Amino acid sequence: MKLIERYIFSRALTAFLMTVTALTAIVWLTQALRDMDLVTAKGQTLLIFFSMTSLVLPTLVMVIAPFAVLIAVAHTLNSLNADSELVVINATSAPPWVVVKPILVLGLVSTLMGATLSLYAAPTALGSLRGFITQVRADLVANIVKEGIFTEIEQGMTFHIQKREPNGIMRGLFLSDERDPQKQIVYSSEFAQIVETTEGTFLKMDRGTIQQQRPRSEGKQDGDQTGEVGSPDFSSVNIINFDTYAIDLTKFTGVDENRPSFFKPRERPTWYLMYPDTSDPYYESQIDGSRAELHDRFTNPLYNLVFATVVCAFLAQVRTTRERRGHAIIVAILIAAGIRLAGFAATSTAIQTPYAVPFMYALPISTSIIALWIALTGKRMTFIDNLIRWMELLNDRILNILNKLRRKQESPSVV
Repeated sequence: MKLIERYIFSRALTAFLMTVTALTAIVWLTQALRDMDLVTAKGQTLLIFFSMTSLVLPTLVMVIAPFAVLIAVAHTLNSLNADSELVVINATSAPPWVVVKPILVLGLVSTLMGATLSLYAAPTALGSLRGFITQVRADLVANIVKEGIFTEIEQGMTFHIQKREPNGIMRGLFLSDERDPQKQIVYSSEFAQIVETTEGTFLKMDRGTIQQQRPRSEGKQDGDQTGEVGSPDFSSVNIINFDTYAIDLTKFTGVDENRPSFFKPRERPTWYLMYPDTSDPYYESQIDGSRAELHDRFTNPLYNLVFATVVCAFLAQVRTTRERRGHAIIVAILIAAGIRLAGFAATSTAIQTPYAVPFMYALPISTSIIALWIALTGKRMTFIDNLIRWMELLNDRILNILNKLRRKQESPSVV
């Protein structure tokens, strides 16, 4: 790079790093505060708390990075124009490539960073997060449930124990699982304890019963016209007595997190999505979502380059003080946001039909090429300039109306 190109790149890179750090910290803080009950109400250590919340950082950075690129490029080019540096560069007869090149390099660098996060770091971190969730659930039952207190470990899941022995055995256990309104289950046992095995963490119960309400369609007798088919029938309950029964504590998270076959598509490694196990029944049930997730991991980083080139197409050209640059920034942001929303729509559509997959790639690639062509040729599209002028006129009218209202309020009232 030439000296001026390194100068522009260093300013844009500094702005990008500061922006992505600030935005990620803000979003992470909101996530951390939301999960603070892990330490307060559920008695987990600060190490577990920070370990769990930090595992979402790769995903946050991946999502925030394109918007950080947009802010950094807009700030850098606007500052260069405000300080008349773009005017000086233009006066030296330098080609547009001098200004576009460092911005394009920033877009490529952020795209490579986003690809690393999207293809490897983010799914790996989310998969590790599943393990932490399982550990938290097991610790909650083993250590946090208090004697004689009904403890709700999650919505619809309530624990109660009569007494806890020093050897870890719990007497008089009561467990109510009402997470599924159509399948309410109550477990009770005289003795229970947490058992760690190579297969996972289990709640082992001795000498107890399982009470399960049957749907009305199963317990409904002939001539019974009351109630809706499929609603719980409180008058019909299956009761099973057992000597020994074990519950997999990973069920408290909805699926078995210790088994790779039950990982959600976004938590699976990229290589698995590319070469899936077709005999996996869970994958077969999520095949459409897995397809969209795989292609989204490849297309999502491209929006770093899209945002960089779109903003560059609007702001890399010298504009006079009479041309309100703020309106050009607003239009660039609106167009970039519209393109990103279209990308989200394409990803959602790809879940329904594979024909939307080519559009997922065509949208960011074609947008980047068109925006780069505009920035390098210096062409200003008529409809965009007309849109900027329309915004300027609208802004002037709003200011005039506000000034009239202000003068009317300041003028003395006539009695």
